[in-house]
Order: sequence, then structure tokens, then C-alpha cells
Amino acid sequence: MTAIEQESIAILTWGLRGGSLTNYTAALVEGFWQAGLRNLSVFYIADGIDPHVQFPAGVKLVPLGAKRSRWMPFYLARRIRELQPTYLISVSAFINIPAILGWWLAGKGRTRLIVSQHSTMSYKAYVELKHDWKERLQPFLARLLYPQASGLHANSQAVLDDLLHTIRIPMPPERTIATANPVNLEVIQRYSQAPPEHAWLQHKEQPVLMSVGRLAKQKNFAALIEAFALVNTQLDCRLIIFGEGPERENLTRQIQVLNLADRVSLPGFTSNPWCNMAQADLFVLPSEEEPFGLVLVEAMTCGLPIVATDAIGGGPRSVLESGRYGRLIPPQDVQYLAATLVELLSSPEQLQHFRQLGQERCHDYRPDRIAQQWIPFLEKMDSLPDDAVDVKKVAVR
Repeated sequence: MTAIEQESIAILTWGLRGGSLTNYTAALVEGFWQAGLRNLSVFYIADGIDPHVQFPAGVKLVPLGAKRSRWMPFYLARRIRELQPTYLISVSAFINIPAILGWWLAGKGRTRLIVSQHSTMSYKAYVELKHDWKERLQPFLARLLYPQASGLHANSQAVLDDLLHTIRIPMPPERTIATANPVNLEVIQRYSQAPPEHAWLQHKEQPVLMSVGRLAKQKNFAALIEAFALVNTQLDCRLIIFGEGPERENLTRQIQVLNLADRVSLPGFTSNPWCNMAQADLFVLPSEEEPFGLVLVEAMTCGLPIVATDAIGGGPRSVLESGRYGRLIPPQDVQYLAATLVELLSSPEQLQHFRQLGQERCHDYRPDRIAQQWIPFLEKMDSLPDDAVDVKKVAVR
């Protein structure tokens, strides 16, 4: 038994109700389990567990019981003191700072805290959500508090570079790591075999394009709908966008203005997008910012060819390996997007080519492979001195 197999790992996430962060958490736990680590816990804040979310039988699921996020540090501190994990991995920006505060309240003890960033912070704070004062405050708080953690993880090198060089977080290189998101291929393949939920896929009469994501400006679904309107002047097809979010009203209005109500569907959130992916013809991700693009790997696993924009954060470029495993197109170019969709939908040979390549590519993101990148980093945390960057120096930068 190696040294780390005797240690305990806890992963802190917002909730287990489904979505990309839930899937990430489940896949990372699965990777650690496959690597031989058995003392694993998942701390979660929001109540409820989606039935599609699965963990190995020996994993402890630990609800924090915090009814409001502002109280989360106190509840987390109690759990840290009770369970004393060797490593605590906080998943996503909006809980990293409360995680640091809770870790402090617990007295840190033997626990090493790694904060994990899954979005391009400068884009969120200075572009997408620049009018939200909480988001504008995030870079300052990150500069102040992230260096106090034991380590810093990002789900792409571009996201890590943004934190270190744009946000200017003074974290020593030996305390940082970038890894891709793990994807539990077996779970996705199993659920993809269920009957599709959407009527257009149950009785498919035309080619169906599909996308999945939060209905937010970052995902740029407005550009996809505009491009789809051009596609429909040449081909009879349908578009389904699964997801929910603040842009629903604007997107619904756009669909009505373009007279696409019978051709574009916004069915809302689904905890099993994979059964629908398995029956669609082409997956499109038009994001402005995409630090990884977990949904791209999920779509590949379901046998879908990919078209994605070369988004800020570099996720699609990395996953598609600059266009080798799918079509990578310039962002914000509606004409180019429409032409690419028409070209692929008109070419069964190209669709089959990218379908086969994608199903090869998705194996690079198996949980066991990503866990093997994490483990040496966690082991290194124990050999580093437990001293933080001077808060006063960080604050005045």
C-alpha cells in the first residue's frame, strides 16, 4: 500500500443534483477509487441527489446542512474537525473562498486545501458579468485568499495562466496544477442507451442538431440560433438546446422573431442528456468562453460528431486538438458556423469520420488517467512547507 492510499480525500462541491460540476465530482471520485484510494468523502451544500449520479459503494456522502451559503464556512469547519481529511479539494470558484474561510475556522490541522478553478476568472469578472459587483470583487478576493490555500488547481492550462498572470495570484508554481476534467465513460454509455426524451429524437424525421449548456451569454446560443436560421434555408433539420438559465427569455424571443418555433426547441434542464445525444446527428458548442468543455467529451462518448468555437479558455481547442477530432471554428462568425453545419450535414462520410475519431479521443479523459495526474500533486503537498503568502503584500498589489 502506497502512502497516499492510507490518506483521506474529501471533495467539496455545491450539490449533487446533476450538471457539469456534479458530473465532474463523481468522475474525479471514481478516478481516485480506481487508483486504489478508498477513504473518500464528498461534502455537498445543496440538498438532494440526482439518481443518475453514482459513486462507488464505499464513498461517504456528507451533506453540510447549510441552508444558506453564507453559513457554509461554519458547517464546513465542523465537518473538517470531525473527519479530518488529509486533503480537501474545493470544486469551483463560487465556493473556493467560503472553503478557505471554513478551513481557517477549523484550524487547518492536518488538512491540505486545494482550491479548483473551472472558469476563466477575468472573463467572468470583466466581460460576461462585469456589471455584477460580486463578480467584480472576485479577482481581489482571489488575490487575497487563494494564496492561503495549500494548492491551486485549474481544469486547463489557459485557466491557470489567467489566474497567475491576468488575475495575478502569487501562488508558487510547485503549488499549482492543471488537469483536464475526468469523464466517466461507462456511466455515460449506460445512460445513453435509455430511450430519448425528446419527441424529435423518438420519431426522427429530419437531422437533429443538439447542444447542452446553461442558457447564459457565455454559451452564445444566440449565435447558434442565428446560424441555424441560415442552415434552414438550405436543409430541413431541427435544433435542440438542453439547459436552463437567465437567457431563456431572450432566446425564446429570438426563435419567435426568426419563425423557428417549430424547428428550435428549448426543453430545459435534463439530468440525462446522453440518451438524447445518442440519437442526434451533430453536436454544436458555440461558446464565447469554455475553459474545458466537459459536454464535448460526453457527446463524443455518445458517438456525436462535434462542431465547436475556438472559445476563450481554450477548452474546445484542447479537446478537439486544434480540429483533429472535430471542427473548430472562429468565435462570433455566424456565417462560418452555418456553412460548416451545412457542409457536415450534407456529408455522411465526414460525420462518420469525426464520429469514429471522437470515440477514440474520449478515452484520454477516463477518470483513472486524470486521477494519476492528481496523485503526485497531492503527495507533493505533504512535502511542501505549510506557509502562506503574506496577505498584506497580496492585498496591495
